[in-house]
Amino acid sequence: IRFAAGVLRAESSGAPLELKATGGGLREAYLAAMKAHFPFDPTPPEALFYTRPQNNTWVELLYQQNQEGVLAYARSVLANGLAPGVLMIDDTWQEDYGLWRFHPGRFPNPKAMCRELHDLGFSVMVWLVPYLSADSPSFRKAQALPGALLRRADGEPVLLSWWNGYSAALDLRQASARALLDEQLHALQEEVGVDGFKFDGGGLNAYAQAGDLGGATPSELNQAWFQYAASYRFHEAKDSWKAGGRAINQRLRDKDHAWEGEGLACILPDAFNASLTGHPYLCPDMVGGGEWTCFLPGGRLDEELLVRCAQASALFPMLQFSVAPWRVLSGPALQAVLEAGRLHERLGGEIYRLVCQTAKTGEPLLTPLCYYYPQPPYAQVLDEFLLGRDLLVCPVLQKGCREREVVFPPGLWQGADGTRYPGGQTLRLAAPLETLLYFRRIPG
Repeated sequence: IRFAAGVLRAESSGAPLELKATGGGLREAYLAAMKAHFPFDPTPPEALFYTRPQNNTWVELLYQQNQEGVLAYARSVLANGLAPGVLMIDDTWQEDYGLWRFHPGRFPNPKAMCRELHDLGFSVMVWLVPYLSADSPSFRKAQALPGALLRRADGEPVLLSWWNGYSAALDLRQASARALLDEQLHALQEEVGVDGFKFDGGGLNAYAQAGDLGGATPSELNQAWFQYAASYRFHEAKDSWKAGGRAINQRLRDKDHAWEGEGLACILPDAFNASLTGHPYLCPDMVGGGEWTCFLPGGRLDEELLVRCAQASALFPMLQFSVAPWRVLSGPALQAVLEAGRLHERLGGEIYRLVCQTAKTGEPLLTPLCYYYPQPPYAQVLDEFLLGRDLLVCPVLQKGCREREVVFPPGLWQGADGTRYPGGQTLRLAAPLETLLYFRRIPG
């Protein structure tokens, strides 16, 4: 499906495309598509992902994940007034790709670490990918199991190129591969105390670049990976294909530390696209993006951008921090970012009630205004969003702006300061750096 010069073009290499007129507007079209193509799993995802901000150790520890650093990061979250929630330990906690055990040098006592994190109130997740290093014990074990490795047409293992090098891959379509991975992950849960897993990788590009996949398609392999991820209650996934209606905690694709391009400017368009294709349980990537070089000493950190990213993400279904704002910010900027986290926590119960409602009805959580208001001028408003039907969120998305135009849908809306605004009007309101403009619908 392509959009260009105001034209929507859809092409199919298989069955003919069927076009139907549903009547009504975007909402009616979505509901018809949802019921026909991605009916919802009625069981909602795990509550903790939505009621508290998440924390990920990636930016602070990078490729040096270690027990002391993880514990220090967790303690600093609490010391700065944020509530404990899901804590994700990222790449290099493990011995090797495919050997999913804590590295004994960097994590001398992972069971004690998990116990302490639990005592602090955190749930613990660790990162993994469906790849395994060639010439490793894990590779040799998988090679001996029929079907466990992804193989070329000639029977030789596929070697994928991905962001950390070249690796073989598990074929998660096969029961032998799932059992092999389950064995390791269940051991982490039962023997160490890990609660769940960040399922990274498995995207279409890595498979597509490999060429010969022995008859498998990149889409099938991607789908198998995320179906596997969903079998674990505590999980995070991204880049999924045909996961519409599934109870998957989905992080949007990686965002740059930038205002334009693949940075802050694309958070809402990405979220709208995901929501309207049946992927409502959204995290907009780590606050400020995962482009770690920006957060090193001397890096091109933009303090204002970090604040506006936190505010734009605060009332998404999920909010995730990675860079420690207290390390890179101070004064009003730091307080603004922390307040974004506290706002998400204060509204966490309401957000999760919306999650449960979505699981029952299939209605998206986060929508553009035109989902509920198809008449002009709401179809042109792409820098505001509705969370449910009763929260209108209007983040600042441009550098240097200290005010913004707010388009109010029909009804009566109340700001955080108690001011009420009749709907059906457009106003320019002050939005200083410490302020996220959001409004609640007043019944009646």
